[in-house]
Amino acid sequence: MMRWLSGATIGVALVAAGCGGTTSQIGTGASGLVPASAPAFIAVDTDPGSSQWRTLDALASRFPGKQKAVDSLKADLRKQGVDWNKDVKPALGKELDIAWLDFENNGRNVVVLTQPQDEAKFKEFMRKANAAESDPSNRAVYDKFQGWEVISPEQSTIDRFEKASGSEAPLADQAAFKQSMARLGGNSVVRAYVNGAFLMKLARTYGGAQIQPYLNKLGTLDWIALRLGATSAGIGLDTIVHGTPGKLFKGAPSSSAFSPKLLGTVPQDALLYLTFHGSKNMFAGLQRNALFSNPQYRQFAQPLRQIGRLLEGENAVYARPGAARIPEVTFVAAPRKSVDGTAIIDHLVKQYAHRVPTVSYVNGSEVHAFGSNGLGLYYANVDGKLVVTDQAAGIRGVGNGKPLRDSADFKDAADASGLPGKSYGFLYVNIHSSIPLVEKLSQSKLPAEIARNVEPLRSAVEYAVSHSHEFQVTFFLRIT
Repeated sequence: MMRWLSGATIGVALVAAGCGGTTSQIGTGASGLVPASAPAFIAVDTDPGSSQWRTLDALASRFPGKQKAVDSLKADLRKQGVDWNKDVKPALGKELDIAWLDFENNGRNVVVLTQPQDEAKFKEFMRKANAAESDPSNRAVYDKFQGWEVISPEQSTIDRFEKASGSEAPLADQAAFKQSMARLGGNSVVRAYVNGAFLMKLARTYGGAQIQPYLNKLGTLDWIALRLGATSAGIGLDTIVHGTPGKLFKGAPSSSAFSPKLLGTVPQDALLYLTFHGSKNMFAGLQRNALFSNPQYRQFAQPLRQIGRLLEGENAVYARPGAARIPEVTFVAAPRKSVDGTAIIDHLVKQYAHRVPTVSYVNGSEVHAFGSNGLGLYYANVDGKLVVTDQAAGIRGVGNGKPLRDSADFKDAADASGLPGKSYGFLYVNIHSSIPLVEKLSQSKLPAEIARNVEPLRSAVEYAVSHSHEFQVTFFLRIT
């Protein structure tokens, strides 16, 4: 039965074309009935006339296969004896909310709440859905409660929910819940809340004696919240974790938000770009780790500390078209001025690979290499940065020509995703320009239908930022 509800919710996105309506935004209406003890709550906008669904419909219309997907969904529904316009659409309300009472019983202690447009159609839809379900354990029961239809796999769960709703304070009045919803904002198709205190209690209950000392020092986890929403440029997913770090994190090496200066060094044709910032002495604690007291692993502690010295500053890994079918993959690090990156790699290679690199010069930089026919391992210090790449062209590409920072594709992706000037790191993928490279690698063309439907996908950006007591990760898929 829950599969039916999920399918109906997804179906709204596909059949919303041509629907007029209000500019309503997703709310948290049923949270006034959900007991405060609920560990998780999800609110889904199921109004095809809302501003978010209209935006999603406009995005979906950019894909040639949209109508085919709509027709396929409707056909699947008809096979189950259900018609979208006659049965499903009237049975949906403007919002569908899901609340877990706990995480026991394989997650089945859950209720779904909705206020259908047509009560009779809702009941008929439930009858047909249950009749089409061959497994009795997947059928659902429902009950009208304070203006909402409450649906669940078992009547006992509904009874428990209604009893708790009448005796406990509502979730809507809880400070953590209100704070999480306010942080997520209203422009969303889906919003989700997870009770952090409940998760911590669960970890203490099932974590065992060995994990207890760490949990006590971990700090507090207040809540986790997620938001899925759409803009005219694409679809975004935000995940926010709110809490306070404990003693376990005190004194641990940590990096800060940074402005990505290497964007001005990396060539503009980079198709994938990942950047992060290290911290001082980030691997220094390894010598105190019990693992490295074992003679078998002790030999690796010193090399890791040396690698840590290379990673203390800003770092970037990127890929771009290379020689023949092989992409160029390059790593760039900006260590402290006193750190000689090439010398450190020389030492590691000589000690563990027992090889001596060849030396040549590219654009005035001394390049150390192991390779043939232009492919292998190449590394050099270039303008105070360590560059490690699989092709000699990777050395020439750093600091020459137009940088990625000034690329129109990157700037459009950054603007659409809301990428801030400072972050804890981000990933950028130029999807549109990567497709020819994928075809080159596979030595085959994408099927015409697939090619047409990936054409609107331009780029993807994921980044991490921090606010007071919060850590946020945002993913954005740009569609044109």
